Amino acid sequence: MKAGSSCHNGMGKVQGRQMRFKGLGIAIVLLLALWVGTSAQQAPAEQFRYRFEPNNQSRYHVSAQMSGTLPLFGGLPVQKVLVEMTMVLKVRQVRPDGNAELGMDIEAFKAEMDGQALPLPLERLRASVRDLLYVVNPQGEVVERKGAGVLPFNLPVPGVEVSQLPLLVLQLVFPKEPISSDREWVYSRVMTSVPNDTPAQFTARWLKDEPLNGLSASLFSQKMRWSRSFKADIFDQPTADESLMVKQIEQSVTGEAQIWFNRQEGKLLKATLNAQYVQQTRQLNPSESSAEPTSVQLTAKVQITREDLGPRETETKQTGT
Repeated sequence: MKAGSSCHNGMGKVQGRQMRFKGLGIAIVLLLALWVGTSAQQAPAEQFRYRFEPNNQSRYHVSAQMSGTLPLFGGLPVQKVLVEMTMVLKVRQVRPDGNAELGMDIEAFKAEMDGQALPLPLERLRASVRDLLYVVNPQGEVVERKGAGVLPFNLPVPGVEVSQLPLLVLQLVFPKEPISSDREWVYSRVMTSVPNDTPAQFTARWLKDEPLNGLSASLFSQKMRWSRSFKADIFDQPTADESLMVKQIEQSVTGEAQIWFNRQEGKLLKATLNAQYVQQTRQLNPSESSAEPTSVQLTAKVQITREDLGPRETETKQTGT
């Protein structure tokens, strides 16, 4: 009896081990199935692109708040600079290759410095901007730029070049291939109309889908860094004319942005930017070579919001004159 009982107990232990191994195997299979199922539920890769339709127009409101020092008179300290602008991006035509010819207009513009309105030449600005023509591919890359020479002023808004206003609403350059959520990509972009100027470097990431004001939207984060060095005239404008070179200027801009993009419409809905602008200026006059470089710094918060394009207002209301 004892031997039989021992044999029976041994078989029971073997069977117990087999059951445990079997249970472990089932658990592993279930975990694998759960992992596969979870992976299958992850958001698939999507292709993002701008959608351009001939004669389509989109209105955007741009507001910027800046503080620091302006590159005027050796660095003018300011508590607050406010810039408000309503701009309209127009699709003039779509070429057979899918690239779009974009134009723009300024419907309203005002600027204040420490509570005082700045008397800016609005009509000259509008005339210059209306002459701009940008050719942009569906990924948002500018492939050609025409028109508009030197604009009547160049207020330095970190991350925003006056000569490149359409880039405000073409914040992202998407890769041609589909991207998945939380995937990062990098690209460069020319930020001025100066030939051979140093491009800015961008790092972007698709964070998640997040509705905005009842509209479907994908939320992106973006970082920017841009450093350039050039010789300039007395007005801090880059120049290749040695007779006009009076300054050596070093500029750098760093910034971060959040961007909401509507994939169905292929348009930007909203963007918020926080940026830092630093400029150092050194006089090139030999008699002033011992002078310390003048440094100016600006911090800025910029917001771009798309509006529905309603009936155009009268010219008087548009210009505020």
